[in-house]
Amino acid sequence: MRKSLGFRIVNSVLVAEQRNGRVSVPAVDRAARLLGALSAHAGDAPHQPGVSASELSRELGISKSTLSGLLTTLEQHGLVRRDPLTRRVRLGLALLELAAAVEIDVDVREAARPHLARLCRDSGETAILHLVSGDDVRIAERAEPASQLKVVAPLGTPLPRFAGSVAKVLLAADEPAEAEAIVHGHKLPSFTARSIVEPGAYLEQVAQTRRRGYARENEEYLVGVSAVSAPVINHEGRTIGTISVACVKTRARERLQELTEPVMDAAAETSRRLGAPGEGRWRSPRRANNSSRST
Repeated sequence: MRKSLGFRIVNSVLVAEQRNGRVSVPAVDRAARLLGALSAHAGDAPHQPGVSASELSRELGISKSTLSGLLTTLEQHGLVRRDPLTRRVRLGLALLELAAAVEIDVDVREAARPHLARLCRDSGETAILHLVSGDDVRIAERAEPASQLKVVAPLGTPLPRFAGSVAKVLLAADEPAEAEAIVHGHKLPSFTARSIVEPGAYLEQVAQTRRRGYARENEEYLVGVSAVSAPVINHEGRTIGTISVACVKTRARERLQELTEPVMDAAAETSRRLGAPGEGRWRSPRRANNSSRST
């Protein structure tokens, strides 16, 4: 028997409805989206913190009168705060108390596993989770296709310093000055004939990665292998690793462009599962802030 939509109307306001077996309360939904929007904008303009009510109204599609009521209620509970002079809105300190009560016990590999499997299934290529461990970066999880012609990624394999698209993402997670010091402080290795060994050119690749939120490489680390990587971010906003798809040379040219967005989505979804702020992606040219490793 098909379930019909159920809802209640109180004072002309729809307060609950059932869709596909799930009950949704619009007022709570709007409040949650409001908090999410404030989180996504955190740090956008350090000189003028917060978001104006007009901006929030337009972004969320909520009338100013409804938004005013939401803000007043959330402010009473300390979940948002408004600047007494500019009236710009920011997240409230009460959220820190709520966050402290949440146990961050999600295993990164567990969080990434379904997204790696989907990437592998949809692309026919090897999907890999690299994680930072102290000064090392290692393969923590992977999904490999059944085909014989594929990139093999043994678990636990360490990645050399400055290796491929993974290293570019992790360096992009550092402040530009720090990344520059790291690159100039080491001789860039020539893994293959395509490796970038000139510091200025390599740093431009890192800066491009920082702007775009992903890195690509074309046989710069392994002959016959190209890859695209995106950052995995934890609940503290730190870049702790990457999700990558590695392609064999015969398929790489036509695949890397189309795989970029799926890889970024998989990394962002994994990051959100770990409690990363906002959408689980870097948010600005200085968005990485920071990886937990010195390359």
